[in-house]
Amino acid sequence: MNYLGYYPIVVDVVLAIPFSYERNEIVRKLLEDFRDMINFCIEKALENNVTSYAKLRKLVYEEWKRKWDYSTHFCHSACKIASSMLKSWRKKVRKGEANSDKPPRAKKLFIRFDPQLVKFEGDRLRISIRPRQFIYIQLKYGEYQQ
Repeated sequence: MNYLGYYPIVVDVVLAIPFSYERNEIVRKLLEDFRDMINFCIEKALENNVTSYAKLRKLVYEEWKRKWDYSTHFCHSACKIASSMLKSWRKKVRKGEANSDKPPRAKKLFIRFDPQLVKFEGDRLRISIRPRQFIYIQLKYGEYQQ
């Protein structure tokens, strides 16, 4: 507390910058697999009536490792997204804005990286897909992104 009796406010500022990238089959497969991981987590959460991220991750972890051959950080990210989607859907169901018989599904191809999985290397992105195994994505950017 400072001398005026006020508590200081701490704010984290995150800067997000959109990039385009050179598409290829390896990246497409990763994106499709990640979408499947999210849908798998959603199905397991609904089957077992799990609402929290921690319980969901614990529930799916072993089966997830048998099903996909990626770094387990992808499991954590998929569980975070799935639990977030389910939380939003349940809230909408309570408000009468969504159908309780139609749970959410990930349809679009996207990915949310755990910070430990990704690294910028000049004008490309290095993604760790397995321990000491990487894929590289060539980024396309203009003056704004630089």
